[in-house]
Amino acid sequence: MTPEILVALCRQPMFLVRQYYPRGLSSFDPPGTIPLLLTHYIHHEVDAERARRHMRLLFKDRYRCLYNSADDEHRERLLKAAMQPAGYKIYINLLPGEWKASDTLKRKISQYVQQRLPHWNYSPADKLKVTLKDRFGELYLSLLWKHQQMEVHLDEIETGRVCATT
Repeated sequence: MTPEILVALCRQPMFLVRQYYPRGLSSFDPPGTIPLLLTHYIHHEVDAERARRHMRLLFKDRYRCLYNSADDEHRERLLKAAMQPAGYKIYINLLPGEWKASDTLKRKISQYVQQRLPHWNYSPADKLKVTLKDRFGELYLSLLWKHQQMEVHLDEIETGRVCATT
């Protein structure tokens, strides 16, 4: 997240949901660094309800917060966050370009499909369409093969362990 991204994003009114983001922490970060993710929702009825639902799903997250970019005080707080204050790493749920799975992740996806979805009769030589999805601050992969589709938590594919989601 940068101030430029925030300004561009907030050209139209937005709701932004803040949450703790463990994926944002690396072994190189100083101890005590707090990674946070902002998920944006457009100011209309459907997305407003999505933002409220996202907040309800985060009921245990002590860092959760709902910002309204139309509110001057909230915009000021968001701008401070976008400047990456010391002790924090602030992310936004936007990708800089088209997402593509790395070769390592492709191998893990292939293994996952073969082991967990044997009824698909999938072969690594087959073409599998993989799309990254954001669902309430959690990353999922949408797997589409022939006429079969499934969404799976990215962590589950990366680690091989079933993930409990919010």
